[in-house]
Amino acid sequence: MNSQRKTSGQLISCPICNEKIPYSTINEHLDKCTNSAANNKSSSKQPTLQNVLSGFKNRKRPQQDVVVDITDDDSVETVVLPGKPDNGDESVLTPEVSKRQKIEKVDTSSEYEFRRLQKISHLPLSEKLRPQEIRDYVGQQHILSQQNGTLYKYVKEGTIPSMILWGPPGVGKTSLARLLTKEATKNGTNYHLIETSATKANTQELRSIFDKAKKDFQLTKRRIVLFIDEIHRFNKAQQDLLLPHVENGDIILIGATTENPSFQLNNALISRCHIFVLEKLSSNEICIVLSRGIALLNKCRKLIWKVKIPLTLPRSVLEYIADVSVGDTRRAINILEMIEISTRQITTEITSDTVKEIVKSNSSKEGINTYYDTSGDNHYDTISALHKAIRGGDADSSLYYMTRMLQGGEDPLYIARRFIRIASEDVGLADNSLLPLAIAAHDAVMKIGLPEADMALAHCCVALAKAPKSVEVYRAYNQIKGMIKENKYSMASAEIPMHIRNAPTKLMQELGYHKGYKYNPDYKDGEVAQDYFPKEILDQCQDKKILKFLTGKPLGDRIDPDLIKNEEKS
Repeated sequence: MNSQRKTSGQLISCPICNEKIPYSTINEHLDKCTNSAANNKSSSKQPTLQNVLSGFKNRKRPQQDVVVDITDDDSVETVVLPGKPDNGDESVLTPEVSKRQKIEKVDTSSEYEFRRLQKISHLPLSEKLRPQEIRDYVGQQHILSQQNGTLYKYVKEGTIPSMILWGPPGVGKTSLARLLTKEATKNGTNYHLIETSATKANTQELRSIFDKAKKDFQLTKRRIVLFIDEIHRFNKAQQDLLLPHVENGDIILIGATTENPSFQLNNALISRCHIFVLEKLSSNEICIVLSRGIALLNKCRKLIWKVKIPLTLPRSVLEYIADVSVGDTRRAINILEMIEISTRQITTEITSDTVKEIVKSNSSKEGINTYYDTSGDNHYDTISALHKAIRGGDADSSLYYMTRMLQGGEDPLYIARRFIRIASEDVGLADNSLLPLAIAAHDAVMKIGLPEADMALAHCCVALAKAPKSVEVYRAYNQIKGMIKENKYSMASAEIPMHIRNAPTKLMQELGYHKGYKYNPDYKDGEVAQDYFPKEILDQCQDKKILKFLTGKPLGDRIDPDLIKNEEKS
């Protein structure tokens, strides 16, 4: 009933005379208008539906004005509403109207920013700060610089190759994949990005994406870019499933991994993709990201959280955050977010000591751990550095790498086992006491564990580094091992000489085992004329020096030219 009463009182425009008529009497008015229009015209044609509609179509529309609407894509769109002039000339408006419109423009801008921040307020700060344009991306200039960046030259031509982005956490692999797709689309080729992760994607999902990619290209010529995060978690069958579609160009693959592709991905997949190595962000680059984060947080403080005091952090604090985040941008942003929440009620200036106290109180007792992966590349790289530092006699760097491994959660027994190896391989005959020391350090770790056994490991580490080195045994062993492997001079197949064979039975004695053997302790100084190498080997080796594997030299004879240069400079 209410709706009928409301409709009957509504005014609508007549399509013929443009007069405002009540909705309930529009039919009667149309009859009068059409009759009067027919009488006024010289022709005797009757009004038709086409005449009426053409009159409605060609009638003069009311003047319009411009208002601003807030859109989802952060752009300002002009929307036209009836009732005000749309010529943009403020001189035709009264001073009061012009002043009101200027105020509305300022308020609209503030409201737009408020609504935009409201939409993203629930997101983590790292997600809020994701760059929207390739020019806003921080880092990786070795592949994105306009002069020498290979990847930049690809997207400039509107092309995206299949690639593997390999780098540590928090360097922007996901953001880079999104921006490459967006930038290449701007430069002429229609791309559509589909994101998934190897932790959740299965074979069925991959097949559906491949089917969608083929249909999209046939219908719209749009190419699908498939971004797979943590691609190293795919098993061999799942990686093989990607091969034909990447090779045929059905999809463009962008895989992101923190693990070495050489060990984690199939060679067939690697051969079909470019490998781009992403580096950890420098301290200055992380400070740039943190500065953007502070600006965004201050907007949220003012408009969303109603905090009157802006967040201000000196450069020294930003550098401290960059240091404790060890190149991980996401970790740095999370620390900044923690600092912002912890200081909303602080009215005094935030100092470096304040920030350090906040960070330490929200981390483990030993502070921020170093970036170390006990099962990844970093594990093998660090133990290699530790071994080489000990071999080079640098006790300080040796102790540094060992501490870094322990702080990163490395198994102390693994380090102790490596020390036992170093005691024989690198120290060797130069100091035979280091092997028992390394074994004792291993036993100490076995019996008391960490943290009590850390000093035993440190003691052994420094002793190994400072000890004299001899690789005489190591080189001799490797030389013999290589010759036996190749059966050089019949070393792998030569018969053991009869006189040095054991003869535990009468039959073996009758066959000549042990016959002619000279028992060295029976002779003066234990010296006898007796061969111990097989006769086949001796016959084939014309130069008997070949069989002198132990040269008596603990180290080599080469001289490092850089060492001479350093001495000349000093």
